[in-house]
Amino acid sequence: MIDYPMETVKTMPPIAISAITLLGIPLNEWVYILTLIYIVLQITFFVREKVIKPWLHRRVNARKSKAQA
Repeated sequence: MIDYPMETVKTMPPIAISAITLLGIPLNEWVYILTLIYIVLQITFFVREKVIKPWLHRRVNARKSKAQA
């Protein structure tokens, strides 16, 4: 008896690489593109956590202190 789901899983990586190459973009270009996307996401999350959130927090606190005065 053949286990079809397991056989399907085993063939997915070669099928995926072949499909990507057939779209006209070689695998090394996909790695380059995904690396750039990852870097942009990391920069975005860093700026949000280290710049935007503290600025918003200070802004909210300033408004609260003005409202209490």
